[in-house]
Amino acid sequence: MTALPAGRIRRATVVLLLAALIWGSMIPVLAALAQHYDKWLLSWLRYVLGMPVLWVAVAVTARPAAVPKPLRAGQLLQLGAAMTAFSVLYTFGVSRSHPATAAIVLTCGPIWAALLARVMLRAAMPPGFVLTLVLVVAGGVLVVLGTPRNAATRGGFGLGGGEILLVIAQFCWNWYSIRAQQWLSDRGQIMLSALTSTVASVLLGVVCLAVWTTVGITWPSQPPTALDIGMIAWVGVLGVAAAVLLWNVGVSLVGVPVASLYSNSAPVFAIGLAALMGSEPTWLQIAGGGLVLGAIGLLQLRQIRSVRR
Repeated sequence: MTALPAGRIRRATVVLLLAALIWGSMIPVLAALAQHYDKWLLSWLRYVLGMPVLWVAVAVTARPAAVPKPLRAGQLLQLGAAMTAFSVLYTFGVSRSHPATAAIVLTCGPIWAALLARVMLRAAMPPGFVLTLVLVVAGGVLVVLGTPRNAATRGGFGLGGGEILLVIAQFCWNWYSIRAQQWLSDRGQIMLSALTSTVASVLLGVVCLAVWTTVGITWPSQPPTALDIGMIAWVGVLGVAAAVLLWNVGVSLVGVPVASLYSNSAPVFAIGLAALMGSEPTWLQIAGGGLVLGAIGLLQLRQIRSVRR
């Protein structure tokens, strides 16, 4: 595998850690919103609110110098469908799994990303990737085991049937990440993110309509408070617009397998934010978080050193 420039590695580290920080902040915010708002509505609102922000960014940024390839409706539909499938499968997967097993399955995301990149791109992994992968997954498991609510849950972890949905959801997201770069990267990462998020928001709207007309959607019984509006704007503007853009930029710099390692630091940031809000982390959480961030740091240093040789 060709060594990446050191500056490119540093840029990828910054944008991917920022994306993980945003996704980590979504955990307590979405948990609070889910107590009063239907999860389907929240999933759809995130994309609806994030979409205009991305199009404003498109309007104020310069266009690529080269003329991009013509848009293909079939490709856009596939990319939007992959994002929609991820959102739907993730929703059902989490709701039908034990919290601990669901979180452990999600920490295995880099494994699926590496396998998919190998199959779709014949991609070789950078030196030290396998060791980093093992350490990142192990750190993620420690974080999960150290979460108080998981330690206190009775009846063991067990399998609830939603775990396979989470695995498929991760494959959908990684497939989207790879194909989006292949099909739309010549339009720039902002336009790529805006186009795919727009299609996903339309498809998610169709899904929500189908859910409403079949099993029903629980509508809010009271008007949203100022805090609710702020949190909903947060998960839309940052959780979709900013995080998806940062993720796509990171993938364009270092590829899906390496980028997926950084996503495992999201729970670490969630723990840090919870600590700032007064929730003291456990030693297992601290140890797991340190292992995840340390493993990513070691991989970055190894890549930079390989460039300098």
